[in-house]
Amino acid sequence: MSLNKDMGDAHEAHLAETLGMRQSRGSGNQWRDPIDARHNRLDTQYAFAVDGKSTLAKSLSITRAMWDKAVEQAGGERPMLGLRFYDDNARKVHADLVACELLDFAELLEAARQWERAKPVLEAIREAAPRCVPVITSMAHAVLEAGSGA
Repeated sequence: MSLNKDMGDAHEAHLAETLGMRQSRGSGNQWRDPIDARHNRLDTQYAFAVDGKSTLAKSLSITRAMWDKAVEQAGGERPMLGLRFYDDNARKVHADLVACELLDFAELLEAARQWERAKPVLEAIREAAPRCVPVITSMAHAVLEAGSGA
């Protein structure tokens, strides 16, 4: 295998694993499953589809055509470009970046801020379990566990 193929494959696998996505077969070269990795928009409001680009070079250009292709291939999920810069012969990752729509990022940021505000309330409900309605307590437990990645 070539160095470029190895770099790309490693990057795509890392994107899928880090973002909790399903990796597409054949680097997304299948007509029924384009793009490198994706979430399922039926499972989450914040479903992204990512096209990975990696390089050993000092720069990486993002073109309109590249973005338009990602938008088209996202097929209903939110498009994203994963950008990886490798150091010296791909032995070390210099930087892993993503590019997405500003409004998608703003929506994620607002959801994170809402979670930050809600978490102390849910924790207080969990701590006051003997005095709270059991259903509310179990809901708070479930939300806190889901939010912590447990």
